[in-house]
Amino acid sequence: MRSERLQREIDDLVAQGWKIEDEGRDRVVMVDREFGSVASHILVAILTIWWTMGIGNVLWGAYNYISRSRRQVLWEGRERCPDCGADVSEDAAYCPSCGTDVETASVDGSGLACPNCEAVVLEGSRYCRACGTKLADEMGSA
Repeated sequence: MRSERLQREIDDLVAQGWKIEDEGRDRVVMVDREFGSVASHILVAILTIWWTMGIGNVLWGAYNYISRSRRQVLWEGRERCPDCGADVSEDAAYCPSCGTDVETASVDGSGLACPNCEAVVLEGSRYCRACGTKLADEMGSA
């Protein structure tokens, strides 16, 4: 069963023309392929039609299909960096791509800050996943 966040990311990419290439238990590999622009094919056809009878155009399309393919791996249990959009593990303090402090950047109402270590914890959590502090005691609720 996919999380709501992962399904939303998949749906967004599919709407943009991406296809699902591979699915695993905790990841989905998306791919976006293209054959090249019409102008590039016209240029290749003009330059090669007399010499190769169009084979150059077919090769140019195959080259673009392979070399310009974009892949994106979507992981279950990962979040996106609010600054650069890279995948970040849920328990990471900093983005591995740009170094943004994702714990303090993601406190926007979807989580609370631990009063002991200031790590982001989900609302309703009883213990902090970073330091183990019992949140019910620290936040003054029973």
